[in-house]
Amino acid sequence: MTPTSPESAAFTPRFGGLYRSLAINVGLPLIVVQVLLHRGVPAVTALAVAAIFPFADAVVGLARKRRFDPLAVLSLIAIVGGLATSALSGNPAFAVAKESVFTFVFGIAFLASLAAKRPLIFQLGREFSTGGDPALMAMWDARWEIPGFRRVMRLITAVWGVGLLLEAFLRLIVAFTLPVAISTIASPVLGIATIGGLIAWTLFYIRTIRRRVAAAQAASAG
Repeated sequence: MTPTSPESAAFTPRFGGLYRSLAINVGLPLIVVQVLLHRGVPAVTALAVAAIFPFADAVVGLARKRRFDPLAVLSLIAIVGGLATSALSGNPAFAVAKESVFTFVFGIAFLASLAAKRPLIFQLGREFSTGGDPALMAMWDARWEIPGFRRVMRLITAVWGVGLLLEAFLRLIVAFTLPVAISTIASPVLGIATIGGLIAWTLFYIRTIRRRVAAAQAASAG
């Protein structure tokens, strides 16, 4: 699975845009929910207020870039779905479990994209690494012609898909077995830990690939 071209060794994923999206769509809602719960606000109401952040992020993204941030859109859909289910059932656990819908859908999307021409991690990497710059996007697209790069993208996509599905399953357990005051903390923390772990693994894996390519090039030159 080692890329065989020097161009592939130059690949380094950039997650700045993803960090920002996580802060707005996960971090801020978590803080708002906890503050409101400690002030005696009902769980469903607190979660509804927290939905303001992903909604605003989606709208701003559309206004600035003429396209939605996929994380903001999926987060908003998950929040609305969880709130609607909670309102109908009267069980706030459904609102807490909303993120599991988000990660489940994303996990399925990652694994399903392995059958597509280009896997989802390639598309997300293109989105977050190029900033919409046409020249950078063209360079990113050109990397797809490298066989080793394609194998790396597909492996990363598979790992993210499996990781997100596992996280979704664990979040469901947390939402329906723990009190709301605890689950509203444990659920997003679990999500942040999963995303952080996947990012850390991705960076480690890419660095490993780069070292292998550099070693192979040095051996060939010698």
